[in-house]
Amino acid sequence: MTDYETLDRVGRRRIEDLLVRIESEFLSTPELRLTVSEAQRRFEADEITCEAVLDALVDAAVLFKTRDRVYGRLFPHLMAA
Repeated sequence: MTDYETLDRVGRRRIEDLLVRIESEFLSTPELRLTVSEAQRRFEADEITCEAVLDALVDAAVLFKTRDRVYGRLFPHLMAA
């Protein structure tokens, strides 16, 4: 394995760990609402990575995102009512 492959693997693992941490936090605290900068501080991640993970959770229908870029837990069954 090359150094590049090792770094790539470590980077992917770090992002996966961050995704699990963020998802777990929102699932365990349903009323939680965070901006990207608040999430950065809370999860000790850089802005680009943090926003990418939050947006991935929006795409996966775990979170919603407001026009003001505030993220919160998505409850699809409530939206259908």
